Amino acid sequence: MKARGNGKLALNVLVAEDNPNDVVLLERALPRNGLEIHLRHVQDGTEVIDYLQGVGHFANRAAFPMPDVILLDLKMPKLTGFDVLHWMRDNNDCGQIPTVLFSGSGLEKDVEKAYALGANTYFEKPTSYAEFARLLKILLEYWARSKRPSAPHSC
Repeated sequence: MKARGNGKLALNVLVAEDNPNDVVLLERALPRNGLEIHLRHVQDGTEVIDYLQGVGHFANRAAFPMPDVILLDLKMPKLTGFDVLHWMRDNNDCGQIPTVLFSGSGLEKDVEKAYALGANTYFEKPTSYAEFARLLKILLEYWARSKRPSAPHSC
């Protein structure tokens, strides 16, 4: 998070979501006032790890900066959100990046496992657009204003 000259807070957000409809919904729901959100999207867990490691087409950190926060879908192809959390916590530099899990599942065992693997928070995906927009606004404002260690250059 950095404050821009215009007084807005800027936040680099990596979204890991395999459902294109959910990505469109998220883009529409982004807060517009007071926050400058730079959104990057990947479709599965292997792309999250490639992005964080800065490999392949993610090597250009000007185009693909390290995220200030990760919004991670739980059920994705190749590697799940749990797999990504496990990998992040085994790579100390990445373990400091705030990671928020979103899932259609509110199963207690999923919530417990996510927190055990180091998720910073877990949300069941809201069913209404208005509720989702309100949640996203609060969530991104919180992380934009919070004090965190500097993001690593890569993991």
